[in-house]
Amino acid sequence: MSTTTWEGPRYRKISWSIVFLFLLLLIGLAVVQVRSHAVIRHGADAIEIRACLEKNGEYQVWKSISDPNKFFRICELEPGKFGFQIVQCVRGGVCEKTAFTKGEGKWSELVKYLKKIAEQFNGDLPW
Repeated sequence: MSTTTWEGPRYRKISWSIVFLFLLLLIGLAVVQVRSHAVIRHGADAIEIRACLEKNGEYQVWKSISDPNKFFRICELEPGKFGFQIVQCVRGGVCEKTAFTKGEGKWSELVKYLKKIAEQFNGDLPW
């Protein structure tokens, strides 16, 4: 009479190279999602401004005086520090051009910069 024993399910060892490749893939996907001029040029500031706008919305919106489809979305990052995102409305939707803080992020620096190229906007955004 023969007896059989049950050893339970057999698990394969996961190769560290597979885990490493999977992590690289995940990192690559994350880079593609945020890879734009804003992040390449302005790094953490651009990411912080995006997160602020997503969480808090716009503090103010300004509209370009030379391009009716360009808007400046201002966000208060922390008390007394402001950043802005420049967006261009195009046929396919809204496209971020860039996002950064002007100088040290003071309100006076931002307004001085914007007054040269834009005016405060109080209408409905086209998106």
